[in-house]
Amino acid sequence: MSLPTIYGRDLELGQLRKLLSRGQSFLLHGPAGAGKTLLLKTLVAEFPDMLYCEESSSSQVVFRRLATGLLAKKSRHVVQACGRGGEAIIKEKSAVAIRGIVAESLGGASYWIVLDHLNSPSQSFASSLRDVRNRTPSRLIAAARSAHMEDVGAMLSLFSDRSERYALRNFNSGTAQAFALRTAQAMQLDAANRDEVIEEIVRYSKGNPGAILAMLQMAANPKYIAHERVKLPPLYIDFRLRWGAPHG
Repeated sequence: MSLPTIYGRDLELGQLRKLLSRGQSFLLHGPAGAGKTLLLKTLVAEFPDMLYCEESSSSQVVFRRLATGLLAKKSRHVVQACGRGGEAIIKEKSAVAIRGIVAESLGGASYWIVLDHLNSPSQSFASSLRDVRNRTPSRLIAAARSAHMEDVGAMLSLFSDRSERYALRNFNSGTAQAFALRTAQAMQLDAANRDEVIEEIVRYSKGNPGAILAMLQMAANPKYIAHERVKLPPLYIDFRLRWGAPHG
């Protein structure tokens, strides 16, 4: 897995590794663009006992993704159940059958189940994962935009203790400024008002690295440049329109 370098998150990575060393399920929460997915994918690359679900919209999606991950790890139960058909057989089997296959496989080995992009999962979704956690050695890492019911949904009850929640926050002003400058240099953004652009983008973003990156990419678009200067007001308006729809 080839991953981009993570800027300014050494402390957070270290803290997440400590949580993993404790063997305790936990919720990773933070605003869209803070870098939750990038951190999770970095950990997945480091720890071979992780099963990563990039899309966790429903129990059906999750269990099929878990079955695919277990198949890739040559889990005996999944290989026996799917035979030579592999992923094609996984897609054909019913949701109930897949859940049973996954539960049987997880009962014989200890895995970290990583549930990225939670979005108000239902009670039945939470119950199915609670059963996995209670009946197998596997543990859960869930990621959501906040630790509130509106984002974590019924899964919130699985992380009721404060020690089971880790908040990923936006960069502080100094780190955000350095990240924006480094990114602008890498992009070779040479607008006449580049320093002003960086300062305003950091302010607009409130230190969110994803927002900083998105706005700098927009700033490099000729649409937002006039007389070698970035037009900040239209850039910001368009950014809010684009960012607001998928990110809330």
